[in-house]
Amino acid sequence: MAAKLLFYFAPVPFVFLTYYLLFSGKKTIRRNDNYKSKQKVAGNNGRKPECPSNFHLVNGNCERCPRGQFSFQGWIACLQWLDCANIALDVRIRRRIGIPGHLNAVKEVYLADWNGYDVVYSKCASEMFYEDCLHGMKMVEGLQGSEFVVQLVGICYSGSLELVTGYYKYGSADKLNKLLERPELSEYNTLDTRFQLCIDYVRILNFLHNSPLGVRVMCDSNDITKTLSQYLITDDFHLVVNDLDALPEVKVDKGELIKCGHRELHGDFVAPEQLWPYGESRAFNDEEMPPYDERIDIWRIPNVVDKLLGRVQNGNYVRRLLLGIHESCKQDDPDERPTAKEILENFLRVQKIVKDGMKKEL
Repeated sequence: MAAKLLFYFAPVPFVFLTYYLLFSGKKTIRRNDNYKSKQKVAGNNGRKPECPSNFHLVNGNCERCPRGQFSFQGWIACLQWLDCANIALDVRIRRRIGIPGHLNAVKEVYLADWNGYDVVYSKCASEMFYEDCLHGMKMVEGLQGSEFVVQLVGICYSGSLELVTGYYKYGSADKLNKLLERPELSEYNTLDTRFQLCIDYVRILNFLHNSPLGVRVMCDSNDITKTLSQYLITDDFHLVVNDLDALPEVKVDKGELIKCGHRELHGDFVAPEQLWPYGESRAFNDEEMPPYDERIDIWRIPNVVDKLLGRVQNGNYVRRLLLGIHESCKQDDPDERPTAKEILENFLRVQKIVKDGMKKEL
């Protein structure tokens, strides 16, 4: 009898184990699809269109999420930005991104997980940087709704000031050359892709100089590596601005200009008006340093474009087409430099010339 009971009940644990192995492993995959569309409609291969991040489906069309909400690619609805409680409960830190204190000493930045989605979790590094962290968070929040700014997922203004943003797997633009050396990404190492990144850079500056938060200046840009580190490369190889901790406002109508920090700046990368005007005969004094405006961003454009273009085939051809506008950017008198909008228009004309030329070659 005992042998018969053992025969009948022994398979039960095996059944449960089989169920666990077959189905529990799928939970991680399914949680990434919780908000995605599975329904079918006519006219689009029988499926609804897949909307990009921060968009959702409205009557079969992709529309931007309302302010204060976010979505990831493929979602059909938007969710409210995560608050302090949501961040504490659902955001799990995996590992630190980058070298602590390298290029960004203001924040501690981590790759994290939210419900199966890769996100970036940031918190203020110390109380010493509290004002910078707070400013950066307010800029990221206030400039949402633009395709040019890093995606906001959650924000918490209490405690150590926490920010959750979208994760961009290709990282920052200062690593572009190494990124495009990877064999699987060689198809992107083209003039078309690289020049598009240049155009994105100018588009972002144009947006910041005409932003809903006023005329904003990218102050934390005193060398080429630091400048490019503030921009992230999207999955389809465009740029978004990420680091907004130093984004002061110019108020021309009120005569309020800005100064980028309180230390003396050196080198050719910064604009002439950012250099100490009295030479070595007088010691640097921040109180005597004249302020300036957003045209310091214009001065840097030729250097950034040269770096983004790299040594790609026909890159020098584009450099020659841009020579005139780049010379204008390097005028010592900031009043003689073009606006970001004028530069963008010029870049778009050059892009059309290049694309038309490629079509003729084909």
